Amino acid sequence: MLFLYPMKANQPLHIVCFQNPYPPVYGGVIDVYYKVKALHTLGINVHFHCFIDEKKPDLTALHSICEAVYVYPRKFKFFKLFSRYPFSVVTRYSKQLYKNLEAIDAPILCEGLQSSFVLQQHAFPNRKKMLRLHNIESNYYSGLAQSETRFFKKILFQREAKKYDDYQAVLAKFDRVFTLSHFEQAYVQEQFGNGEYVPVFHGNSRFSKLTDFGDFAFYHGDLRMSDNRKAVAFLVDVFAQIPNYHLVIASSKAAGYVNKLIKGIPSITYVQQSGTKLKTINSLFKSRHCVVNEYMVDDPEILALCTVASTPEEFKSAIEELRFVDFTPEIQEQRQQVAETLLSDVKNAQKIIDFLAN
Repeated sequence: MLFLYPMKANQPLHIVCFQNPYPPVYGGVIDVYYKVKALHTLGINVHFHCFIDEKKPDLTALHSICEAVYVYPRKFKFFKLFSRYPFSVVTRYSKQLYKNLEAIDAPILCEGLQSSFVLQQHAFPNRKKMLRLHNIESNYYSGLAQSETRFFKKILFQREAKKYDDYQAVLAKFDRVFTLSHFEQAYVQEQFGNGEYVPVFHGNSRFSKLTDFGDFAFYHGDLRMSDNRKAVAFLVDVFAQIPNYHLVIASSKAAGYVNKLIKGIPSITYVQQSGTKLKTINSLFKSRHCVVNEYMVDDPEILALCTVASTPEEFKSAIEELRFVDFTPEIQEQRQQVAETLLSDVKNAQKIIDFLAN
């Protein structure tokens, strides 16, 4: 399926994505969608290629910010489970994708290792090739395997982690790997020498103007994931000890799981909600004080805007203290300065354009 729009006399760029990023309802696709939007703002003609699961994808928003949009169905074949390549990679390959990339001579940006198999199979000489690394996938799937309690899924995650451990050598094929964290940038730089840190794209431009105090705490996550379920159980234990302060847990999934956890705790409620943006970044833009653990963010400028806690006791102490601390104009101004520099979508998109120009 192909949608074409009038060409402009600006730099063309192919972006190959693991799925349709609209609507931008969770971390990976949020980063993709607002990156495309920022590149469009700066005059880049994006030829957007994405793999889809649904029969009738909503491409409306992409139409207005891309020069062309191509979609390819994922190929869920049972035998692909036995490939030496990760299942989430080999199900995202199309000969038509290769032909479409060949047809227009432009740099290629792959969104995530999942979408990179076309560059594993084809060299595309004399093209600039870039990757947005959303995770070190071998670590990600190992973490899922450790958290998973269902035997079959645990085995699948372990196999996927091992396959990604080998497949990550494909990073050497890229001229530049744009990472989401300093930790990932250091890993890529040490292993392959082509890493560059570019903070997450998020769609916010200004921080919300808020009153001095709030009256509840908020957690949002995809509760299909074992790690997020553990986080919710942890927070329920913490807030059960703070009965005079309210916690709202939001997710589009796992209502039964959460309601069982919070039964008999009147200070905690669950709401059905999707579409909340990246947890830490969105919280900094939309809310007051942010309490995070040390693994949530590794950028010192962002971490400086948060309160760090690790144990239940530290979280409880931080919550009880911060609920009575004014959210002052000085704090809001500090956040706005970071928004206009480090976390500016347009300025971070310019880093990609600068690389294309060199």
